[in-house]
Amino acid sequence: MTGETGLSRVGRAWRVAVLLLVAGGVTAGTFGENDRSWPFAPMTQFAFKVDPNGQIHSLGIEADDTAGAHVEVPLGGGGIGLERAEIEGQASRIEAEPRRLQAIADMWASYAPDRPRLTRVHLVDTVSTLRDSKVVSTQRTTLASWVVRP
Repeated sequence: MTGETGLSRVGRAWRVAVLLLVAGGVTAGTFGENDRSWPFAPMTQFAFKVDPNGQIHSLGIEADDTAGAHVEVPLGGGGIGLERAEIEGQASRIEAEPRRLQAIADMWASYAPDRPRLTRVHLVDTVSTLRDSKVVSTQRTTLASWVVRP
């Protein structure tokens, strides 16, 4: 043992190496990656300022079911198991390949086996327009839809 820390040279070298690897990963992720590389990249969904006279976009999943109802698919731990941030992070891929929404219908079938099955799943953007930091209007736009395959 050396020094006042009680760590050997090997112990200190190991800790310095881990620190350098983590710092390098965070630096590389910050400049070259996106949220998919977290924890070695910034969590951009939290890294923005809202203009008090701007708009807020909130993505969600809605669906039509076999009973003819239009339902909001619950996200998060109490829902189908996907977090809203996961949907937001995959939005461009879902828009390019709406068949990815099939996974939502499959998760729904596991989450709510006693409820009617989904027939069509929609990626929806709810846009809230602000004026002086207060919501003055809300508009929903369907970005992608998928007819569920049994």
